[in-house]
Amino acid sequence: MILTWLGKWFQHKKRIWLPLLLCLLSLTLLMMNQSPPLTRATWIWDAKQIIAQPEEIVAFAKEHQINRIYLQIKPTDISPQAYRSFIGMASRAGIDVEALSGDPHWVFTRNRDSIANLIAWVKAFNNRAPENERFQGIHVDIEPYLLPDWEKDRENIVRQWMENIEYLVAETKKDTDLLVSADLPFWIDSVQVPGDTEKLSNWMLQRLDSITLMAYRNYADGPNGILSIVQRIVDDANEQKQRSVIVGVNILNSGEGPHVSFHERGTEEMANQLAILHRALSRHPAFGGSAVHDYESWKKVSQREE
Repeated sequence: MILTWLGKWFQHKKRIWLPLLLCLLSLTLLMMNQSPPLTRATWIWDAKQIIAQPEEIVAFAKEHQINRIYLQIKPTDISPQAYRSFIGMASRAGIDVEALSGDPHWVFTRNRDSIANLIAWVKAFNNRAPENERFQGIHVDIEPYLLPDWEKDRENIVRQWMENIEYLVAETKKDTDLLVSADLPFWIDSVQVPGDTEKLSNWMLQRLDSITLMAYRNYADGPNGILSIVQRIVDDANEQKQRSVIVGVNILNSGEGPHVSFHERGTEEMANQLAILHRALSRHPAFGGSAVHDYESWKKVSQREE
């Protein structure tokens, strides 16, 4: 009698708890498989703006769904308190802030002290700041192809660039969870690792948390459009790292030709083209979002349109 009763009790409880357990398991798997949200970023190169107009910057970011800001580090001009205050304000609005710096000459190993100083400054800053007032990562803009010797000494320059990127990542990751990312030209996949057939773009993707491609075109579709110039790198990255490729566009007034900036086409057309970009690339695991260069130019064009 007792055994029969226990058997019925177990079967009753099983009918109740099994569906609940299956539901919890499904929810857990769903959460594990969810990708991080897409990035919508912008650059702030004049860090003095965070003193003059912090509320305006954050309001603009919220209006345009910006969730990441690459903010220039200028310790000689901006106090740690000013950085902390702005980061805290941005954080409360759901915006991550990354420390931005770089120079073409940072490619040379002889100038590694500049990289070391940036890392040390960011780490010291974060160690003294409350959690919601810390930088979330380090973002570098080195662009060595702007150097006069790029064409004639490319292999040597690329080799030093790689060494400094490895140093940047290794030193930044010591005792921190800081993200490390970099601006790269859309044609970086045409450059090979010296002495190898590996694409430099793949080499960078394997080491950096993300790359922001400077895909400076003012139309998404068609020959030489944004999609066509980033597609190869996105395809390569799909097998490597989720949300690792952020596609950057330009709204800065540029003298490089009529097709590289949205300065004349305006913010509405830029939004339309970015929407096309997001729809086309959203199924790609590597696609991490978009970035607009830069905040100051974006704001000026927006004001012009009012």
